[in-house]
Amino acid sequence: MYRSVAFLCVANSARSQMAEGLARALFGGLLRVQSAGSRPGGVNRFAIAAMREVGIDITGQRSKSVDDIDPASVDAVITLCAEEVCPVWPGRIARLHWPLPDPASTEPSASEEVISARFRVVRDELRGRLWAFASTNVPDGISLGRPESSDLAAIEALIRESALPVEVVRDQFPEAYAVARRGDHVVGVAALETHDRIGLLRSVAVAPAERGRGTGIALVAERLATARTSGLGGVYLLTTTAAALFRRFGFTETDRASTPKALQSSPEFAALCPSTATCMRLDIAAPASFFAEARPG
Repeated sequence: MYRSVAFLCVANSARSQMAEGLARALFGGLLRVQSAGSRPGGVNRFAIAAMREVGIDITGQRSKSVDDIDPASVDAVITLCAEEVCPVWPGRIARLHWPLPDPASTEPSASEEVISARFRVVRDELRGRLWAFASTNVPDGISLGRPESSDLAAIEALIRESALPVEVVRDQFPEAYAVARRGDHVVGVAALETHDRIGLLRSVAVAPAERGRGTGIALVAERLATARTSGLGGVYLLTTTAAALFRRFGFTETDRASTPKALQSSPEFAALCPSTATCMRLDIAAPASFFAEARPG
């Protein structure tokens, strides 16, 4: 499991700043997150505005040079440059490359609405890629994968132990599920039901001895990454205790009565979760083809 990551681009003003803010919100204290550039130029105001739209404040971040970061403090580097040459990071280290166009426009004719739309596209693409990253950044000794039919009893026991509805476990099993294993033991589970191209995230449970280490984040991230690649337009959930966890991924509270009818007729919504449960929604942005489809709004 990586304990620290650095996002790099040229100016450290837009892409890497948004990536830093999203990763800090998602991982909290589990991952040290930094960003830098080869020619730092200040945090872009459009990046600040785009992040504010999703409830993340990056006004406390600063634009900095790669020379300001101690190489020994970084386990993995993620470069974000597409059309430019990204900074070089010294030493032997894990490297990932997410080539994303710079949303900051130098076109004199580009309106603020168009530029804002470009920043939203890159922000949402970064969020989706972070889900995929988080689903692989699992605690040491943990592996994520599909359940076997023989895992059903262990999954039901884990969900029951977490005081979650066990009556729905067999619905859409095993195709809706991801499990975390330590050796031969199932120590975590999460399910993503599909109802008319809308997802229902449920049955997120982690064994008590594994909590607080990142297994739950990895499981939810894997299910959301699956929702994104499957073309789902949004994901809903009901929770009585874990709203703070789901906010890390971008879920926001919504009126339970306004959820799609296909979800309202599901056992989770119709009978199993109390009326006091918090209903949350997350819109899923499809993988970007970038600025061709960016529109103001």
